Amino acid sequence: MYKDVLRSIEGIDIFPVIGFIIFFTFFLTWSLYAFKMKGETVTEISSLPLDLEEETENNSTNEFK
Repeated sequence: MYKDVLRSIEGIDIFPVIGFIIFFTFFLTWSLYAFKMKGETVTEISSLPLDLEEETENNSTNEFK
């Protein structure tokens, strides 16, 4: 039933193309941003989860002192 409804809509062929263009543009933009990122920034971002654990441990040990 839904296939008949979708087939009856005029110009529906363009929506997958628009979706692909939006996805590809978004993917390409973030890929270029990631490749142009400085190495220091990548290292800093990659160690963020580890830094948060160390800060949490330091804060929790300082509270008990």
